[in-house]
Amino acid sequence: MTTSIGKGRAIVVAAFIALFAIPVGVAGPAAAAPPPPVAKYVALGDSVAAGQGTGVYIDACLRSPLGYPALLDAEPRTNLLRNASCTGADFTDVDLQLSEINRGTTLVTMTVGANGLDLPGLLAACVPDPNTPQCTAAILAANTYLTSELGPELGETLAAISSLSPNARIVVTGYPLPLAPGIADGVNTGVAIMNTILSTTVTAAAAQGVNVVFADVTAAFLGHGAFGPDPWVGQDPANPETFLHPNAAGYQAYASVVGAVR
Repeated sequence: MTTSIGKGRAIVVAAFIALFAIPVGVAGPAAAAPPPPVAKYVALGDSVAAGQGTGVYIDACLRSPLGYPALLDAEPRTNLLRNASCTGADFTDVDLQLSEINRGTTLVTMTVGANGLDLPGLLAACVPDPNTPQCTAAILAANTYLTSELGPELGETLAAISSLSPNARIVVTGYPLPLAPGIADGVNTGVAIMNTILSTTVTAAAAQGVNVVFADVTAAFLGHGAFGPDPWVGQDPANPETFLHPNAAGYQAYASVVGAVR
């Protein structure tokens, strides 16, 4: 004879088994994927990395809250720890900026190369009249830098970043072609060659195991060169602070391109 106590115990056991049993072939609720880690971000480089050209700055390096590092910092799960960039910086200066990165850094952006090219001098010599001896000499000097110095300098810097911050994703940005077509096209050609060398060097470093990618902003700036109908770079040669530096719209374009590849 089955007692009521026995029946009750059997009902409880059966309910317990039914509650936790999952029939074969029936999946339980999918576990939520953990959120991606917060990027611990450091920005390196020159005036373009700093945000020069916006007219709004926080210090003598012309770092701007409207520059692309600050815009990336506003994105979810990105924490700009330090913006070490500064106007006028070349690779020698970036070597000093590397003190701001460490093994905890997981994202590094870098814009550098234009000051070694002496882009301001090239523009000053060629924008008024691209057919002068001064422009020819400036182009020859730029070509010497591009063909013999830029690639090795970038390669050495990438190796140093990778050593100091082995967990970091490195994003090297290019530069926009600064002028509308037909205005000192030799200057745009020089910048295009610079971008090609930057990209080629990044590809070579990636093949050697460096976690690096190139952010090409050329397409994003098409139709927005100086002296065109809708410039995203300053076009007043009398204003060296803004001349041929991106404005706020240009830095939005930078942030969009970098954000897509980082």
